[in-house]
Amino acid sequence: MDEMNASMGGQRACVKESNFNVTSYDGFSYKTGGLCNDWQGQIKNYTTYTIRCANRINGTEANTIFAKPRETTELEHIGPMSGSLNYKCVKWSKSVEVWRDYPEHSYQILVKVDSAKKFISVKNLSSSQRKCFIKDENDRVLTQSVIGQGQILRWVKAPSGDFFTNCLYV
Repeated sequence: MDEMNASMGGQRACVKESNFNVTSYDGFSYKTGGLCNDWQGQIKNYTTYTIRCANRINGTEANTIFAKPRETTELEHIGPMSGSLNYKCVKWSKSVEVWRDYPEHSYQILVKVDSAKKFISVKNLSSSQRKCFIKDENDRVLTQSVIGQGQILRWVKAPSGDFFTNCLYV
């Protein structure tokens, strides 16, 4: 009825509103509330990750809000205030960075985050070809290959426990 009234030149009635609340996370916060019949959300991101807040209204998917590294979004539309708002915010992605540097062994462990999952790889810094590997805490090989200078192993999902890496001369 409000939309029909508004389309005929009338004013849209703001029937539903909700106070804004802020949920704080490690390095970012998510502010949500209701304005003029619509749920709104804003991310303040102080991290080097891209943040993703997936929203649901009465269990049904609603708009998802993303914030780039170190970005504060505008107050963004989530959906109509037709029910309760639930959301899940995660560190969604991060570009490749050096996690550990082993200059004495001429290799680095690289890390990246994609779709809220952490991945690792090994980069050969030696001028020679080397057999590099990543093993889990049970000594199971996750990936290994002979790689040249500046090359990296294929990306593998980071194990939940300890893991071991090395690069051997071939």
